[in-house]
Amino acid sequence: MYNPIHCIGLYSQRYLTFIANSSHVSDGCCHQEKEVCLLCRIGTKCGRSGAGPISRFAERRDIAVMQKLAEILDLERSRLFVGRESELDLVQAWLGHAQAPTEVLFLSGMAGMGKSSLLLQFMNMARRKDAAAIWLDGRACTGSAAGFMEALQDYFTFHPQAPSEPGSIYQQLANLIATKKTLLCIDHYDSIQRMEGWLREAFLPQLPAAGLLVILASRQDLSAAWASDLAWGSRSRSIQLGALSREEIISCLSQMGWQNTNEMERLCSRSRGLPLALNLYAEQMRRSPLESGGSDWPISMRISAALLREEASSEFNDLIEILCIVPYATIEWLGKFLGTPLTLQELIRINRLSYIRPTAGGIALHDAARFFLADDFRTREPERYRTLWRRIIDELALELGHAAGQEKGRIVSLMLSASQDMYQIDSIPLLSPKLDALYMEPFQPKDLPCLHQMMKEEDKYSISSEIDHAIMDVLASYFPDCIRVYRGSEEKPLAFTAGLLLYKETAALLERLFPGLLDAVFPKEIRLLRRASMEEADTYYHLRASASSHSPDYSYHELIGIITKDLITHHSIGMRFILVTAYRETNELLGNAGFRIRDLPDHIRDHLFQGAKASIHEQDWRGTNFVDQIFDLIHFTPDGNETLSNPFELTEKEVKTAIALMNDHEALAQSELADKLSCSGVTLQQKLHSVFSDSPPFPLNSNNLALLKLYAKAPQLGVEMAAQQLHMSRATYYRIRKETLLNLRDVLCRRLV
Repeated sequence: MYNPIHCIGLYSQRYLTFIANSSHVSDGCCHQEKEVCLLCRIGTKCGRSGAGPISRFAERRDIAVMQKLAEILDLERSRLFVGRESELDLVQAWLGHAQAPTEVLFLSGMAGMGKSSLLLQFMNMARRKDAAAIWLDGRACTGSAAGFMEALQDYFTFHPQAPSEPGSIYQQLANLIATKKTLLCIDHYDSIQRMEGWLREAFLPQLPAAGLLVILASRQDLSAAWASDLAWGSRSRSIQLGALSREEIISCLSQMGWQNTNEMERLCSRSRGLPLALNLYAEQMRRSPLESGGSDWPISMRISAALLREEASSEFNDLIEILCIVPYATIEWLGKFLGTPLTLQELIRINRLSYIRPTAGGIALHDAARFFLADDFRTREPERYRTLWRRIIDELALELGHAAGQEKGRIVSLMLSASQDMYQIDSIPLLSPKLDALYMEPFQPKDLPCLHQMMKEEDKYSISSEIDHAIMDVLASYFPDCIRVYRGSEEKPLAFTAGLLLYKETAALLERLFPGLLDAVFPKEIRLLRRASMEEADTYYHLRASASSHSPDYSYHELIGIITKDLITHHSIGMRFILVTAYRETNELLGNAGFRIRDLPDHIRDHLFQGAKASIHEQDWRGTNFVDQIFDLIHFTPDGNETLSNPFELTEKEVKTAIALMNDHEALAQSELADKLSCSGVTLQQKLHSVFSDSPPFPLNSNNLALLKLYAKAPQLGVEMAAQQLHMSRATYYRIRKETLLNLRDVLCRRLV
């Protein structure tokens, strides 16, 4: 059986043997030499004063050295461990109780949630309190009482604190508990769950009534048999581990030595609070910093494999794939969509899956599980993923057409969440899985200082900080209804958005604040806007949005996602939406959302934006019903094309040729690709450069970009060599190539709008 402490001891003995054979060791005491041996460095008296070769000393003292190494490892684990404060406090309180009763603590959570790491922390705490800590792996117990007892016997054989008196396993364990408080930590309890009746009724009752804490780590929560046993009611408790908070992840990364804020935010987003994912991504970035064309999918595949290892996963594969796309679904909706109502027995088995959780809206995948399972599904089977996505959007659209009030907002949130890949900044998703529960509220005068503070934090992005703050004061005084605020748990504003419907009074205000701007944005309509009444207003002009970067509960990108949803559902319905900005991130977001882009005249840019490359972003939904507006935002059309009509196919040769000519717009104008797209060489050059940016536009993914970069670097490579360069099989290469050409076509056509 694997025992981590025993393995440390074996490592120590091998290391001592190496020292014994090294040239600086002599039969005399090492303190008489210029160098100090390993034993002295870690604080153990070496005892070498001519008493004989160090190999004999190693045989006598390997256990002591083992303990010292264990202490060093314990300290390092504790240094890197973050979060789980309530769980640690619970065990700390039990260890500090003079007459601590024998209890059972159930620790549950899906794969990768950090159950094993937390068990190690419990063991560290026990050792610091001079308590005994026994660690068993349920997978090594062969699923039987005999296997369990054999694993326990292994502990008493190898563990240095075990009493040496002969006797039964029960007697040895009882003797240990009588000597000191004892933690019995059983990892992977799922593997022996079928023998829990024996554990509850036969094994544990024979042990002392005080001094033992049994901690069972499992994917599944406390079973019905334990929960319904009244005798155990006061002696058993259950804890479900959730994802780490953003604050805890940042703390962990800081402890690991990370300093780059952008990299830390990216790790926060990619890991989704899952400790396993955080470690895998951090190791990947440390080993080789991620380039924009790097591929993350092997990590999502590894995590998916761990999640789907549970027994019932394959039985409910169709249901799991649906929940990869929508954040939650009611039992009735799932039954209707699948064509077969779910039975009571199926619901019971579904709820046993560790990565399924009940919500107010129905059942859902754990947020982290949904992220990684969806990424794996989308990478392995992109066409089937797209087909299922279309079916789901079609179904939700039918419901949206008959919905009203809050129900309409809920369905829109589901549709946006199902299409969240389109809403990213720097490859970081903006839309939270809980989007339907996150609403902005009307502005209140007490909010104004917080709004100014948020704007102050973003001064580096401002063309004129003084003007921005003055505008906010004017809006708060004269047009407070145009400001909306998102408040955190303490009712403190964390994000806000501000904009105006354009009519006579608001147009006059903007012309005083920004002379000449409205003439440039609306050259043919400015006279009508100057005369329009409030009732005739059909254009929303967005002025400002800001988000706090200091929230412990939400990342900056999640807050931008809340703003995005509010602009879609509150300000733009049936309106023309206008925004003028020079920010790269906003340009990326609105470009992916399908907004049309126009350049500002040079004299306006120079006067109002200090020469910055500001652009006009416009989307006109006047006369468009709400369902079609949402379709437009997610590039969905009922006839089956997610983007504009694409009557042609791209070939690998055309793409390679165009990429090779990317820096020569005159030659590019003569290319087959420019001819198919009916565009100029300059326009195509701009499109291709946007594709090779740090954040490729949706639906291009990291695999697609890696292949396109390979085309640019080595266009002459054949299939075999190209697949080797990308570290994939020939079959995978062919699939990625097909997907890349389709996605590139969609991007080039959409951006021609």
